[in-house]
Amino acid sequence: MSGLVFDMSGVFMKVSTLLGLIWLVLTPTHILAEVPLAVEIISAKTVTVVHEIKVVGAVEAKDSFPASFRRGGQIDYLDAEVGRQLRAGEVIARIDATNISAALDAARANLNAAEAAWVQAEQARARMDTLLARGVGTQAQYDEAQQAFLAAQASRDQARAMLETAEQALDDTEIRAEDDVTVIEKFVDLGEVVSAGAPVATLALKGKKQAVFLAPDAAGLSKILNHEVELDPSGADGPFSSKITEVLPVLTSTGTVEIHADIPEATSTDIPIGASISGRATIEIDQRIVLPWSALTADSKGPAVWVVDPETSTVSLKSVRVGSYNDMTVELTQGLDEGDLVVGAGSQMLFDGRPVVAGETKQ
Repeated sequence: MSGLVFDMSGVFMKVSTLLGLIWLVLTPTHILAEVPLAVEIISAKTVTVVHEIKVVGAVEAKDSFPASFRRGGQIDYLDAEVGRQLRAGEVIARIDATNISAALDAARANLNAAEAAWVQAEQARARMDTLLARGVGTQAQYDEAQQAFLAAQASRDQARAMLETAEQALDDTEIRAEDDVTVIEKFVDLGEVVSAGAPVATLALKGKKQAVFLAPDAAGLSKILNHEVELDPSGADGPFSSKITEVLPVLTSTGTVEIHADIPEATSTDIPIGASISGRATIEIDQRIVLPWSALTADSKGPAVWVVDPETSTVSLKSVRVGSYNDMTVELTQGLDEGDLVVGAGSQMLFDGRPVVAGETKQ
C-alpha cells in the first residue's frame, strides 16, 4: 500500500474549472436580474397628430359626358380632335344622310298632297252644308262629304307626323355641342361605321375643371373633405388654394382613394386638361401617443412596448395598437395611458421583470 501515491492537485484543478463553468452558465439571469440596465425612459404623452398629405394627380373636367348618335351610320364629318374647343351649336360629327334626306323630301311631298286633299274635302263639306241648308241637298250627301273631310284630315295629320319623324331622323344624323365644350377624348375616325348610342367623343363643359388625386388609404383620410388644399399645376404660374370637394368611399383597383379638388374657373383657363398637378394638405387625425421606433417590439398578440413599473423599476410587455408608422416614430391609438413610462433605446435587451434605470428620460 505504501507504494501507491495519488496526486490530487490535478483533480482539484479540473473540479474547480468545471464548477466555474457551471456558475457562468447557470447564474447570468439571476445575477443580471439584479443589475438595473440603463435605458431610455419615455413618459407617454397624448398629442394631436397632424398629418401632411402630398399627392400628385391630373387635371380633369369636372363635368364631362359622352357624345353619341341616336342612329347608326357611316361618319362623313368629324371635328372632334382632343383639345378642340367648340361653341354651342357647332357640329361635332355627322353620319351619311343621303337616304334620310330622300325620305324627308318624300315626307314633305306627301304632306303637301295631304294638305291639298284636306282643303278640297273641307270645301266640298262646306258646299254640301250650304246646299242642305237651302233644301236642295240631302243629308246623305252631307254625311258623305263629312266623312271625306274627316278622312282627309286624318291623312293630313298622319303626313305631318311622318314629316316630323323624318326631320328628327335628319337631326339625329348630327351631333351638335349644346354648350361651349372641349373635346377630351375621341373614339372614332372619319369614315367609320358606328351604331346608335356608341360613344363618338367625350366632351367637357368649358371652364369647369378639377384636380383628381389617388392617395394611399390611411386612417383619418376622410377627414380631409372640405379642407383647404394647396394645388400646384405644372407649367402654371405658382400654386393656389382650393378645397377638397370629394373623397370617394370606394377604393380603386390599385387600393387607393380618389380625391377631388375644384380648380377655380379664373385659374382653370390657363391649365389644360390632362396636365400634371400636385396637392398638399394638412389634417388633424386625432389624439395619439407618439413614440420613437426604438420603443416598439412585439409579443404573441402583435405590437407591444416595454412599460416600466415606477414602484419596482422593473419592466413588462404591454400590447398596443399602432395607428400609423412614420419615418422615425410610431403613433399608438390604444394600449397606453398618459404618463406611462415606456422604454425607448435599449428595449432590445430587456426581458420580463428586468430592473432598469433611466439612462435618459424624455417627455
